[in-house]
Amino acid sequence: MEDNLPARRPAAEDILIRQASAEELRDWDKRVAEYPEHCVYHRSAWIRSIEEFARVKAVFLVFQKQGQIVGHFPGLLWTFGPLRVFGSPREGWQTRTMGPLIDRRMVTELEAMKASVRFLERELGVCHLELITPSLDGTVMRGLGFIGHPLFTYRVPLFPDQPEQVLVNMDKKTRNQVRKAQKLNLVVRMRDDPPFVDEFYSQMKDVFARRGKSVPFGRDRVGSCFRHMQAAGNLLALSVHMPRTQQCIASGIFFVEGRELTLWGWTHRHEFGWYCPTEILTWTAMQKGMTVGCTTLDMSGGGEAKAKFGALPDQGNYRWMRSRYKAIRVLREMAGRTYRMKQKWIGRVAGTRLTKPEEGSTVKEHGGAV
Repeated sequence: MEDNLPARRPAAEDILIRQASAEELRDWDKRVAEYPEHCVYHRSAWIRSIEEFARVKAVFLVFQKQGQIVGHFPGLLWTFGPLRVFGSPREGWQTRTMGPLIDRRMVTELEAMKASVRFLERELGVCHLELITPSLDGTVMRGLGFIGHPLFTYRVPLFPDQPEQVLVNMDKKTRNQVRKAQKLNLVVRMRDDPPFVDEFYSQMKDVFARRGKSVPFGRDRVGSCFRHMQAAGNLLALSVHMPRTQQCIASGIFFVEGRELTLWGWTHRHEFGWYCPTEILTWTAMQKGMTVGCTTLDMSGGGEAKAKFGALPDQGNYRWMRSRYKAIRVLREMAGRTYRMKQKWIGRVAGTRLTKPEEGSTVKEHGGAV
């Protein structure tokens, strides 16, 4: 794609975009929280967690107009061969959304994105940029040379003043599964201890392998996420245990930010599925989110396992990509396909190593049987 932003002298009323100062970085989280569309992934803790595990460089940009800060734009830089790439976020970073936050009373989307492309490409030498956001107009983005793809997720409405309504909104089978887990006296614990990371990742590898896939990140990714989000006060880590043996049979990582609860990852031991640990885990997370005022749970993707919790479809989020030259976009798409094929192949190999329970096998506790 040819550069469609010709050089010109900036006018006095133009948007200035620059990297945040040390003082602005100290106030970053406080300032981004002022934007209605902000989410946990705009916070510095999350961005630093990506920087740590992916070994990329965090970039915190601010928009300035008439001497006032009118927007914030976090992202990360990395190199792909000789090329410099900017992601806010990039695919594979387990980040539902990010993108720019702007004060729409002071600046338009077109002004902000024109300034962003110009700064990233000319000042930082970026050849390819991509971002995920529900907040930008498609006409504006396509006019600037971006290609967009919708991203699906499920959202569960939460009612802090009527928490039982959330249970009512679940399908009947799921409600019964929650009650079953309660009757079986499964124990749900909030976790703040490092051993949780090992258990969570072990369970996740098991689940992915049974689906013929591989986990697209290592144990260090979970550890980085756990540490940074715990320190920032956004982490809700839960585990489910059998009442007599105290064996951990399910675990989940959620984030709380403002009025939004976000599922980052959940998993369970396959042989204990009869006890419905995922259902009691999710219901407990919803309850804890509602106690601090959360009005929505972002399930971070699709799937029947999520829809049954009373979730509603949401396809407002878009992945936008712009390459300065067409060949770079082709290379990016090829790299994405290659990565997904590799992960699928690794998962199939891992899946063949698992021993599946024989038909009619049992797991007993409380006198129950699978």
